[in-house]
Amino acid sequence: MKATRLLIGGAAALLPLMVAMAQTPPPPAPDASPQPQQQGATFEQLDTNGDDKISKEEAAANANVSAQFARYDQDGNGFIERAEVASANHPSQPQQ
Repeated sequence: MKATRLLIGGAAALLPLMVAMAQTPPPPAPDASPQPQQQGATFEQLDTNGDDKISKEEAAANANVSAQFARYDQDGNGFIERAEVASANHPSQPQQ
């Protein structure tokens, strides 16, 4: 008889916890469609064809790079080369 009361008491004590867990929404499922890279995309990630330059089409995968394409494409040839990225990200310091 004591065992039955103990079992019922234990179940009653766990009931609020079980109800709370049942009401917790499941974690969001990972999206099956790949999202474009936004921040922190590397040159290699954007250069999808491996030709050591980023075209406007490749830059479109990153909204930040796409929006600033003209700033990075310093020679205006329609591609961003590694040297242009380095130059745009680290402009030379003015001499004093």
